[in-house]
Amino acid sequence: MADKARYPQIPSTVWWGVRAILQKTPSATIDERLLGVQLGVQEAASRAYINELKSVGILTDESKASPLAQKWRLDESYAEAVTEIIEDVYPEGLRHLAPPGDAERQKVVSWFLREGLGQGAAGNKAATYLLLASLTPNEAPKPTSKASPESNSKPRQAKGQQMVKPKREAAARDDQSRQDNHDKDVRRTKGGVETLPLNVNVQIHISADAGSEQIESIFQAMRRYLYDAPDT
Repeated sequence: MADKARYPQIPSTVWWGVRAILQKTPSATIDERLLGVQLGVQEAASRAYINELKSVGILTDESKASPLAQKWRLDESYAEAVTEIIEDVYPEGLRHLAPPGDAERQKVVSWFLREGLGQGAAGNKAATYLLLASLTPNEAPKPTSKASPESNSKPRQAKGQQMVKPKREAAARDDQSRQDNHDKDVRRTKGGVETLPLNVNVQIHISADAGSEQIESIFQAMRRYLYDAPDT
């Protein structure tokens, strides 16, 4: 029977992370620096994880993949490898209570509690047992963003900003239109001379006995002085 102090405690991220390394490079040396960089953990934690992997036979004393690890890293022989680990590390009573491939978490936790472990430690030890007792490599896929690279590269505008921009553009167009109309009124060009618009009220008193030729002459003079452009 394995000593309860030696029951492994291996996080799933370490379990699958080391397996991924050995799948890619079977001859890799799993030292503290490699594991720390790969998993983003401190070297002290990496050292503890490496010791745990050595205790279950995945790594040798030189931190190389053991013959057992060479089977463990392959999908077709994964179940054989973890079954061998469970038989070597855990007592028969636990294996009978929670056989590989059909283990219930509550039973495993209860078993570790009866070994004298606290609630937290028992839960952690049980999690490792359940991890190993799963005979199918089922590493959870890495989370991926639903947004496309194109959508990520474009900053999103808040709803309020989307409403303000068209309003500002419309106001600018109205201002420009009013300015253009004002310019048309102010700057009327005739013969190259710019003039200001003037409103002139003219009162003409025509004698009742004036003839038609005299009246026509008066209006011709008005037209000439008021409407025609001055000679330049």
